[in-house]
Amino acid sequence: MDLPENFPHLWVGLGNPGGVYTHTRHNIGYRVIDFLAGKFITTGKKKLKTGELWEVRARKVKITLFKPALYMNRSGEAVSRLLDGKGGSGDSMVVVHDDLDLAFGRIKIKWKGGDAGHKGIRSLMDRLQTSSFFRIRIGVGRPPEGIDPADYVLTPFNREEEASLDDVLEKIGEGVDLWLARGTKHAINYLNRRA
Repeated sequence: MDLPENFPHLWVGLGNPGGVYTHTRHNIGYRVIDFLAGKFITTGKKKLKTGELWEVRARKVKITLFKPALYMNRSGEAVSRLLDGKGGSGDSMVVVHDDLDLAFGRIKIKWKGGDAGHKGIRSLMDRLQTSSFFRIRIGVGRPPEGIDPADYVLTPFNREEEASLDDVLEKIGEGVDLWLARGTKHAINYLNRRA
């Protein structure tokens, strides 16, 4: 599969707005964006009707970080409006989201593909009419027996998981640095490598 060689300049973290969701599994995408906004040099920040946006600079490259302020199943609407305003397209975008099918803390990055039942990804694909964007999937583990997956993703991480999240965030930050320095394939190999 041919991978885009250019660094993607829009990074979108999926989650649900509102304090009650802040520490939930479904909001790991938001947490990655918050981390990256703190890691790099911020050159601008805006609060839009459809989300929070940071302009940051890393290795002299301008990156837009975005957290949609609409609920997960309407993420595509927020991103579509942002792209319309910026004159961009989804093929220069990375979407960071939770994944029930990966063990807690496992990171997988892929180009294109289906939605795998994730309503945020489905919303993006429907609104943008494409699957041509990068996804960084972060494992949140399977729910215990008898717990509905839709309920499980809205639960907070336990204490042990919360303590391990710093390592996950740091690895993604290192992946961004590597992507900028050495290109797409090196970043994918690094992020997909098991710890």
